[in-house]
Formats: sequence, structure tokens, C-alpha cells
Amino acid sequence: MQIPFDTTQIRRGGLFFAAIGVPVVFAVLRGDPQQAQLGAVLGLTLAFADNDKGLPRRLRLVVADGAGIALGAAAGFLVRNSAAALWPSFIAVAFATGLSARRGRETLIVARNAAMAFAVGGTMPAFDTQQIWYPLGVLLVVVAARTVDHWLCGPLPLVIVAPTQRPSGYGGWLRFACAYAVASTMGLWIGSSLDPTHRFWIVITTLLVMLPDANASYRRIVERIAGTFAGVVAAWAVTVATDSMTAISFAILVVAPFIPHHIGERYWLHTALIALVVMLAYDLTELSMQLPDHGVSAESMADLLMERMKDILLGCAMALIGTVAAFPRDPAIGGAGVPPQAR
Repeated sequence: MQIPFDTTQIRRGGLFFAAIGVPVVFAVLRGDPQQAQLGAVLGLTLAFADNDKGLPRRLRLVVADGAGIALGAAAGFLVRNSAAALWPSFIAVAFATGLSARRGRETLIVARNAAMAFAVGGTMPAFDTQQIWYPLGVLLVVVAARTVDHWLCGPLPLVIVAPTQRPSGYGGWLRFACAYAVASTMGLWIGSSLDPTHRFWIVITTLLVMLPDANASYRRIVERIAGTFAGVVAAWAVTVATDSMTAISFAILVVAPFIPHHIGERYWLHTALIALVVMLAYDLTELSMQLPDHGVSAESMADLLMERMKDILLGCAMALIGTVAAFPRDPAIGGAGVPPQAR
């Protein structure tokens, strides 16, 4: 079945709405809002793992991404208490992720999400096997939404972004992968000296903003700082205005469909919307831990704002150092542009 007019933006927004909104609403209605943050982040991550191919290849990518996230989280969890295993393992994972960019957008998505999951898994104090059903449910929601989307409209065009410059030759890729691994590991080390939450926020920032293109990396660093600040301030304003789980859940549903539309030309706004959704989902967790007559205070949200901004600044600083090391000469010197790629 084919719809005769262009519905690209509506379709893409609908997929993100389903991937983020359904898990959040389910968790709140079930009386388990602490799972809302996991559902929002996992649904958001899986929603990006899409391509403009046929349905089997679209589903294969999201399943591969889900498997990579699961394996990365499990590996990080298993080595979390052993420094002798954790650090070499993360260095190897980060190096492989940097080198994976050479294989194209889809390989990078899977590898990078696995690396981020490794960093998160390394901070988990314990794991309840019953919790595995919720991530599986999120994956099934994404698969079902994508299947319906493809049945109605066919392949979904990717968001067009500016082409990037490849590092020159194998030596350039090797230098980038080494710099990527060093910058990410530095972020992990700095975060470990603070606390587990800081650790994965810093590392995730470094992994996301550092690209195999100097100009693109510098632009992302600046725009991610500005976007995160805007998003967290917006989340603070929403939380101060209301401590209702229903209202906060509604705000997440309103924002979710707009996330994918700005990655190409307004990365700062794209980042701001992601930060807003993640922080609002975090608020749901905080509200569930408060006494019935106490909400999340403005002071606690202001403290959270400062903590997250510190993490983003540290992560971006590591990415900046890594980019300078990876591209010591004019970033314009390199290979031909690569095909458009999403986050």
C-alpha cells in the first residue's frame, strides 16, 4: 500500500513518537516510572538505526543495533569490578568503533551504540534478569512501528546532511581510531574519578560528537554544548511548572516527534530536544522516589543542570583534544566526501 503524497517528516516523527512515547506511557501506566528513562533512551537510540532500504534490511539494522547494545551492556557489566579487564576492553571497543566509521553509517551506528552501552553497563551495580523483558518490549515496539510504516509508505529517505571528509589513507583512519579511543578513555577515566553517572555522560558525549571529519567534529562540539544547555534549561522550566507525571509524560510525547528533523541543519536544536526528553524521563524517575507531598525542587533541578553541563563540557573537551590529535593538519586535506549520514 502506497500513500500518494510526501509524508517523510510525518513518518519519521511518527516512528520516534512510537519508539519513545509507547515505552514511557507504558511504564507510567504500569506504575513503574523508573523504567521510563530506560524506555525513552533505548527507544530513541533504536529509532536512529534506520536506513532507506527494503523492510528486511531496515529490520536487520535495528535488530543488529539492539543486539550490539545488549552485548555492549553485558560486557561492561561483567568487567565492571575488574580494572585489569575494564580498561583494556573499553580501549579495544572504542578503537574498533573509531575504525568502524570507515565501513559506513550503519556499521558506525551499531558499533558506537555498543560502545555507549559498554560504558553504561560498567556503571550498573546489579542486574535483575526480570528487567530484560522491558528492553525487548521496546525493540518489539520499534520493529512493529517500522513494519507498519514500510507497509504503508515503503522505504524512508534518510535525513540529508552535509558530506564529510574521509581521513586520508589507511594511516589517517588508524590515527583517527587511536585518537577516538584515547579521547573516550580519558573521558571514562575522568568520569570514574567523579561518580558512575558522570562517567557514562562524559563518555557518551565524546563518542557522539567526535567524527572522522575535523570541521564536522568542531561544529558538533559547539552545537552540542549550546543544545544541551537549552534542553536542560527547558526541562528545568517544565519541572518547576509541574510535578505531575501525567504532564511530564505529555511533554515527552509532544517533543519526541520533532527530534529527527533537525540533525542535518540545526544540530544544536536536535541535541536540545534529545536532552529535553532524557531529562524529563529522568524527572519521572525522581518523582517516583519522592514523598507524595514533595516534588522535584527547583534547587535540585538547578543542581542537575550544572552537573549535566559539566559532563557535557568535559566530554566535548575530550572530543576536541581527540580531534586535534586525529587531524593535525588542514582538515580539508582528505578523501572524497562520503554519503550523507545520520547521527
